[in-house]
Amino acid sequence: MAALLASAKARAAQFEGKRAGDEDAMDEDDEDDFSGFEDDAEDGVSAGSVRKDSSRKAFDKVYKQVVDSADVVLYVLDARDPEGTRSKEVEQMVMAADRGSKRMIFVLNKIDLVPAPVLRSWLVYLRRSFPTLPLRASKPAPNAKVFDHKELTIKSTSETLFKALKTFAESRQLKRSVKVGIIGYPNVGKSSVINAMTTRMGGRTGACPVGAEAGVTTSLREVKLDNKLKLLDSPGIVFPNKPEGNRNSKVEEQARLILLNAIPPKDIHDPIPAVALLIKRLSATPELFTKLTDLYELPALHHIKGDTTTDFLVQVARKRGRLGKGGVPNLYAAAQTVITDWRDGRIQGWTDAPAYKPATISSSKTAPATKSGLVGDQKDIVKVWAAEFKLEGLWGEEAPGADGAVDAMEI
Repeated sequence: MAALLASAKARAAQFEGKRAGDEDAMDEDDEDDFSGFEDDAEDGVSAGSVRKDSSRKAFDKVYKQVVDSADVVLYVLDARDPEGTRSKEVEQMVMAADRGSKRMIFVLNKIDLVPAPVLRSWLVYLRRSFPTLPLRASKPAPNAKVFDHKELTIKSTSETLFKALKTFAESRQLKRSVKVGIIGYPNVGKSSVINAMTTRMGGRTGACPVGAEAGVTTSLREVKLDNKLKLLDSPGIVFPNKPEGNRNSKVEEQARLILLNAIPPKDIHDPIPAVALLIKRLSATPELFTKLTDLYELPALHHIKGDTTTDFLVQVARKRGRLGKGGVPNLYAAAQTVITDWRDGRIQGWTDAPAYKPATISSSKTAPATKSGLVGDQKDIVKVWAAEFKLEGLWGEEAPGADGAVDAMEI
């Protein structure tokens, strides 16, 4: 533990220096990279729009407040695209805070929207970085295409998370309550996580009510579970999350955020690029693309200058009655329909976990983070933290695989 503490202190100094350099070098384009959004109705806060002030400052203010207040940080990720809803900068911020005394758990939410093999591979991948728990926080939308993972129910997953937090709280033996901060992109289900735990543990239903007033994006909502645990529900914000060397255009970034459900429907000015991106992603897996066309009962699509998006939207408009004057297909309305079906889970789609690439481990415990975001002692940190929460069996027990990584549990 002494070595872990020394490593955390070194990362803290390194991270603070990096942040200072980043802030000095920030320009107008960088502000767009960190655009923040309030949660939409599903995630417990009224729909909001892109903040016009300094988004990076808003990010720093909100998440510094969360990290400073919390003993444990639950980082909620969307099971359909965990990497898309993940930020290495946020992880470094938590690891560096308070001399490495904070703890963080990944909560993989909306697991019923991905098949078992995909969920299994993501658990393996994410558990190389931080302890990770699968979670079903709420019932799916009507007509959503979901997968049954047997014992991974709303009740069992929320109870397991609660027990893990209780174990940690009891081990700390603090005179005060242990505070658990919940962070994540808009619409990943942060407030649903709180509601699932409060309902299952005998609390009042709707501790974080849907449709709360907007304008609370710089403050925290505190929910008391019991005398030893308090949850801090933070407003959703789009974290800094850009691959190195990649500066997407504003249109491409907007499309990505729409597919992450990070933009409220009323603030989507042009859904067509997002549909084009969705088609591109699903086309990489013929089975998923076939399910898409079958959902709308479409015939074979025609390529127009190498793109099927236009013909796809024309066909959807005709099938769903999205027509303008003279029966002309309304592509904008058709695209809105597709985005709604995607958001509600009627369209199946997910990303596969990256292939495991062993990181080069330095002999120095204070070695800087690798490009993957891991450090040489990350495996030890995962092991120690998992023990503190007593994550066992299905929920995080470590078993050495062929490459020495954590194996996925049977689902």
